[in-house]
Amino acid sequence: MPRGIVRRYDPQKGSGLIEEDRGGEIRVYRSGLGGDGLHALHAGDVVEYRVGRSRKGERTALDVVRIGWEEEAGDDDAPREWTF
Repeated sequence: MPRGIVRRYDPQKGSGLIEEDRGGEIRVYRSGLGGDGLHALHAGDVVEYRVGRSRKGERTALDVVRIGWEEEAGDDDAPREWTF
């Protein structure tokens, strides 16, 4: 499965952007979020997803699953806490 880092996500609009590991960006919509109670994403979340197409034909992330978070630069290797 491809991996990426969430760069932005607006929970009110239900959409955002994921920066792909291989370069480029892919759109993510609320309807593409996987199970386990995942209803929103946060900037810096590391995710895995499948690639699909929207009705308009654009590439979108499907079955998105949060697997971690991006380490913040300059931190003492301690992961940040998720706040929901």
